[in-house]
Amino acid sequence: MSSKRKKSKTLSRIVTLVLGLGFAGSTLAIALSSVFSSNNSNPVVSNADAPSIEEQIQLQISGYEKVLEREPKNQTALEGLAQIYLQTGDPQQAIPTLEKLVEYYPEQQEYAGILEIVKQQEGGKPKPQANPEATQDAE
Repeated sequence: MSSKRKKSKTLSRIVTLVLGLGFAGSTLAIALSSVFSSNNSNPVVSNADAPSIEEQIQLQISGYEKVLEREPKNQTALEGLAQIYLQTGDPQQAIPTLEKLVEYYPEQQEYAGILEIVKQQEGGKPKPQANPEATQDAE
């Protein structure tokens, strides 16, 4: 009886090993084929068709604004909009968005901290004039 048990255990181990190797081999083959086929199947995209960085930024801003029209308290859209304004060097635009984040999500202390930092940085800078030519003409 014990020899039957040893034989079945050995047979079970062999079957498990063969199936495991087969699974690993097929997974590797699929992974390699997808890597090599993705290199060949992606056509070169012309830069003339791709939107410029400014256009991409405007598309992102308008996308976030559309979401906020439907859902004014959408945290992801508010964060994204504030982040774009800060990254593009337009902190004046980011301040109202950050204020909304602080108002809607007071438990998120990071928003208050970022708002405070942005306001401090903006407080030290002179505010841009609406029409600099008008002030030059007046002199």
